[in-house]
Amino acid sequence: MLLKKMGKATQCARKLEAVIAAKKHGITEVAKIYGITRTTLTPWIKRIKNDTIERLNTLPERKRKPKLNDDQRKQMLEWIQGNSQLTINAIRIKIEQMFMVSLSKSTVHREVQKLRYSNTKQRPKHFTQDSHKVSVFKKNIR
Repeated sequence: MLLKKMGKATQCARKLEAVIAAKKHGITEVAKIYGITRTTLTPWIKRIKNDTIERLNTLPERKRKPKLNDDQRKQMLEWIQGNSQLTINAIRIKIEQMFMVSLSKSTVHREVQKLRYSNTKQRPKHFTQDSHKVSVFKKNIR
């Protein structure tokens, strides 16, 4: 029941499954199957025995710290809004020059996605296109 409440996608669910399997098949066997050591599995079992299942989740201080702070992200958003033609690589170079932080292109792309910035553009028009003829054509289609 607890496994359903937490959800299969979490790391906690994987740890709970390992503990349940360890009870049936033994710690050593489960550790081999899950690709972990016995010393990793044993604290998980102890936490469940002590009713501290919340501690199975990854602790926030153990996660990777972000390289850019909120002010730097705001600055990056201003750059993008000011010049919508900036590429990911150009943003990466600008971040490196301004903030002295080295980021990969994929990291910069993730940061732009976190900002929820979406730049939509109109379809390009050919220079010889006559807007009057286009509007007449659209009216005749319907």
